Amino acid sequence: MIKAENISKSFQGTNVLNDVSATFKKGQNNLIIGQSGSGKTVMMKCIVGLLEVDKGNIFYDDRNFNKMSFKQRKELRREIGMLFQGGALFDSMNVEENVMFPLTMFTKWTYKERQDRVNFCLERVNLNNVNHLYPDELSGGMQKRVAIARAISMNPKYLFCDEPNSGLDPRTSVMIDELIDELTRDFEMTTIINTHDMNSVLSMGDQIIFINKGEIAWKGNKDEILTTNNKTINDFVYVTEMAKRLKG
Repeated sequence: MIKAENISKSFQGTNVLNDVSATFKKGQNNLIIGQSGSGKTVMMKCIVGLLEVDKGNIFYDDRNFNKMSFKQRKELRREIGMLFQGGALFDSMNVEENVMFPLTMFTKWTYKERQDRVNFCLERVNLNNVNHLYPDELSGGMQKRVAIARAISMNPKYLFCDEPNSGLDPRTSVMIDELIDELTRDFEMTTIINTHDMNSVLSMGDQIIFINKGEIAWKGNKDEILTTNNKTINDFVYVTEMAKRLKG
């Protein structure tokens, strides 16, 4: 479980997050949604520690992240998996080297132990016999699955996904959603997903937090979002769907 408690963040005097509180539960898909500039990306960066909050606290289970030393934060980050927008694979490394990178950085495992873990993770994301291929030899969906394999290589307790379906076609997007959902439940991770994809929201939103102008304007799940009377979230869903249809 991750808990954000009354966190605020501003840049050059402009409030981007204002007294935001939320609890992200273990074994669930916790989605953060909102318009561009709403504060959802800043919220995720604050939670994962890429940005320091101006006030408030962030707890990883019973550990206060804000009060940790540099060394303690470094230890905690071994429990965190990150799936970056676009995958962010290293072009100069093959698939095996990409997935193995965190293991080489953060463990003292033998090469055989690391290789076994790489193969396990690749098999878990339904990729076999691709170890020696390079990212530019893979489709967009395969690259994203390699990135997921790398994100789970350290067997994380917490998984952060930034726009996991960015740049993917609808069919591949569904496959990635299903894979993240399956891994979250199987490994009982606390998964936080920053997304603008309404298909993801409606298919895997165990908990949805809607950020509007730096504040939480609505909380609910994938069923409640369809029946809520909250005008702000209804307008957001409508505009998002219309934009998607026009783009399509």
